[in-house]
Amino acid sequence: MIIEVEKGRRATIEQIRDLAARFGNRVEITEGDGFYCTVHVIGDTREFATREGYIRDLPGVRKAFRIESDHKNIARVARGEGGLVRRPRRVVEVPGLDGKVRRIGTGKHVFIVGPDSPQTMEQTLAIARAARSIGERYGILDRMILRGGAFKPRTRPTDWRGLGMQGIAMLDAAREETGLPYATEVMDHNLAPEIAEHADMLQIGTRNAQNFDLLEAVGRLPRPVILKRGFGNEANEWFFAAEYVANQGNLDIVLCERGMKTLFTKGGYCRNQPDFNAITHARKTTILPVIFDPSHVAGDHRIVPENLVASLGHLVDGTITETLHDEAFRKEQLCDAGQALLMDHYARVVEAVLAFEEHVRPHLEAVLADLDVPV
Repeated sequence: MIIEVEKGRRATIEQIRDLAARFGNRVEITEGDGFYCTVHVIGDTREFATREGYIRDLPGVRKAFRIESDHKNIARVARGEGGLVRRPRRVVEVPGLDGKVRRIGTGKHVFIVGPDSPQTMEQTLAIARAARSIGERYGILDRMILRGGAFKPRTRPTDWRGLGMQGIAMLDAAREETGLPYATEVMDHNLAPEIAEHADMLQIGTRNAQNFDLLEAVGRLPRPVILKRGFGNEANEWFFAAEYVANQGNLDIVLCERGMKTLFTKGGYCRNQPDFNAITHARKTTILPVIFDPSHVAGDHRIVPENLVASLGHLVDGTITETLHDEAFRKEQLCDAGQALLMDHYARVVEAVLAFEEHVRPHLEAVLADLDVPV
């Protein structure tokens, strides 16, 4: 539920906060520029909503909106007595040790980049240093986030499954040296709190996209979450998975499109079928930032740049890309070596993204505005 309250009505806001807490909900306050602030009630609000009449009668309450969508916490559109209201898109913040805050969802592309998995300290530090160097070179250090999977879900149980907490220690060391925050995958709801003590951002991978115990576990943790779409999930299933996280009180969710298994990927020209329209649909339907994974749709580093650039036309808020520090290491990499893009090549893709932002995106946004398409 969304409630508009006159600014300065602290007693009313506290009454709403106390009522929400009684029903296991929490609230977020958005001040805005006008005479009213917006109170967002987060979680399973069914019981809270039974007190709608009481809420509307509180001093200073202007309007109360119910979300009609089944994914209530993340829905873009709400309905109230005054008709429909389009909720603003959410900005997810990831602070770094360097004092800079990465803000996903502002219209500026965020670059999440790093090894498929931390395998050696030399490899992990080399990629982190290169990522920082790219950020400094192009003046986008506040848009760089490191990635790396210390825990690896694998199709075959005998395949290498990452270094676990030893890999987390390598990512910690990379953050300590470069100041870059990092995102890493969690697979076990029992282990999630321990990983959250280290990582700046948690990732739910495609194979765990409907692991509901895990989704609820990360929803209870004070860390932003990257939620990848399940490789066989419809868009609504993706959104409902995000609701599992949000219902526990964590609305700092970044949706990630990473391609689907289809009959059309059997010819060997790509690993998964990218669904760019799902990115656009998610932006229109939810308040959450949406990013794209150009690596897992490719399976081949030679087509990663094209996939990444193709996503820009759908106004993604960022990309998460697997990279390699040295071509000689490719034969030593134990997982997904074929889709890892060299950092030197990645730097040139970053240039292309920045050129798109400056020269193309404004024209595209103008066309969408003429078509009354929400951006």
